[in-house]
Amino acid sequence: MKYRKSILVAILLAMTIPMMSQTLEMAKILYKKGRYESAIETFRKNLKSRPNDATLNHWYGVCLYMTGSKEEAVPYLKKAAQKKIQEAYYYLGKIYYENYDFTDAEEQFALYREAIEKNGGDTRMADINIDMTKRAAGMLNRTETVTIIDSLVVDKAEFLRYYKLPPEACRLMYYTDIFKTDTLSAEGTLYENQRQDKQLYSRKSENGRYIIGERTRLNADEWSEEQSLQLQFRDSANYAYPFLMNDGLTLYYASDDDSLSIGGYDIFVTRKNLNTGAYLIPENVGMPFNSPFNDYMMAMDEINGVGWFVSDRYQSEGQVAIYLFIPNEAKEIYRLPADEIIPYAKISDMKSTWPEDADYAALLEKIYNIDTSKPQKPIEEFVLVIKPGLIYTNKEQFKSAKAKELFEKSVSIEKEIAAINSELSEMRIKYNKAKDKSAISATILKREEYLLTLYPQPEKYKNMSRAAEIEYINTQKGQQ
Repeated sequence: MKYRKSILVAILLAMTIPMMSQTLEMAKILYKKGRYESAIETFRKNLKSRPNDATLNHWYGVCLYMTGSKEEAVPYLKKAAQKKIQEAYYYLGKIYYENYDFTDAEEQFALYREAIEKNGGDTRMADINIDMTKRAAGMLNRTETVTIIDSLVVDKAEFLRYYKLPPEACRLMYYTDIFKTDTLSAEGTLYENQRQDKQLYSRKSENGRYIIGERTRLNADEWSEEQSLQLQFRDSANYAYPFLMNDGLTLYYASDDDSLSIGGYDIFVTRKNLNTGAYLIPENVGMPFNSPFNDYMMAMDEINGVGWFVSDRYQSEGQVAIYLFIPNEAKEIYRLPADEIIPYAKISDMKSTWPEDADYAALLEKIYNIDTSKPQKPIEEFVLVIKPGLIYTNKEQFKSAKAKELFEKSVSIEKEIAAINSELSEMRIKYNKAKDKSAISATILKREEYLLTLYPQPEKYKNMSRAAEIEYINTQKGQQ
């Protein structure tokens, strides 16, 4: 009887071993397909009987990382790294990097590069990660002291619906709200200025990457063809989320250009050169706005004195956090040891950024009650932001006669543009009815060419007006 039982146990054991082996093989296939949540339990069970198996530790550690349990992954990846498993260095580097431990991250990425080189592999990605880590470490020490007044977590696919910007300042929409040719994409956003005669937007290009285009209004019913933004684009990177300040020169956008960013999308700022029309070399806005994750859609409400941006740092899949902040007139940075700056760079505690006894409840209530449903005509003569916190709404507010004259010049040209557009509308009606269209066609083309020369001028004179007014104000202050 005992002999029969021994045979039965042996048979069952022989059947069980192949089944366990088969299950592990299936888990490896799932792992290679990126189905980490399906493979993780099998690796965990196998580790109980083989706790020192470096490969199993690596697989399980990667599954933990990819399913969001990143801190739990560290001891398993360390065991794998001790056995020189190449990719373990990479994932350890990623975990340290995302936790702002840039010293340890750089060390792991360097070991990763060394292992790749030893195996005759391509080290370019390792080099990118090392450079990015060095860039982030330097950026941490220049973290700006920004007051974050609120945040809300929303679905990434619809985040823009939660932005509350005054319609008299600008409008933010999705690309597909205007161009009904594409599926909804969070990257495809569109900015329209207060006068509703200029749009900047991000759309997919022929190579599948996002680029920023712009167009100007020709008349009530027509827009110009897309104009290429005079910004240096790299074919390998995405450029999206454009926002133009009221000065018409300062442009915010986001890009995942890995030669400039510190992870995914970063927010950049640039200014247009009035002499050439091209944008200057962009500047990364730094921390706390940017992080090792995706950060984008910087927008400024110059009327209420607040800014907005989005980040997916430490958020669940498909979720993002929208942050509201008080923009600084001049950049100030934290003068603290790096480990004390990290919580501010991460935005770990929003209220730690507030001045003592600050209360933003009234401001937030005002902002969240803004009706963005349709553009409104401002009740003032105009809205001209001279500088942050200084907004003119009638001509009598100008202190500089030269600034006032330049502004009036811009208004005069705007009226001329409107008159020519009206004239062209009438001429097009006549053209459609005319038997001999050649003469009127030549006149229309001539007027349209002249109109194109006028379009940039109002913005140009407004910028000159701002500069003259600021210069006058500063001179008066210096004489007091």
